[in-house]
Amino acid sequence: MDRYFSTSSPEYKAHAHVADYVFWDANITAKDIGLCAAYASLQRFVKGEDLYIPPRNVTELQAVLRNYSDHVVNSLCSQVVSRVALRNSNGWAVARAQSASSLADVLSKDGNLERLVALHSAPQAEVLVSPLHHLVEEDDYAFGSGAATPRQIRSN
Repeated sequence: MDRYFSTSSPEYKAHAHVADYVFWDANITAKDIGLCAAYASLQRFVKGEDLYIPPRNVTELQAVLRNYSDHVVNSLCSQVVSRVALRNSNGWAVARAQSASSLADVLSKDGNLERLVALHSAPQAEVLVSPLHHLVEEDDYAFGSGAATPRQIRSN
């Protein structure tokens, strides 16, 4: 994660603070939640948590990160002590905008976008081989017609 967010970054600091004090600190703001969401969503993606279909391109990567970020924002907005203040100041939208901005900044640096897309992608020349391929022998196929077809199974 240091490649994307250093320990001195506002996202890292917000994540550390919010994770420890979400239930007790009434001064946690929507901006803090957004910064924390950016860090947590990227951390979740890097670890591959709940990633059943890896992104194949930039658009899909951004959708996955936005989805992860929204989960964190929703969760934190429901847990934070100052829910009333967040609700009155449109905190959910502010937190989402802050998270999107932080993620956009990280993705635009030093080839991070390409690195993250390739992180969980399958190798290009992946060959799928059946685990039973060694059980099939050449004489199991009839080559008389030019096309390989399985022999008929006799039934008694």
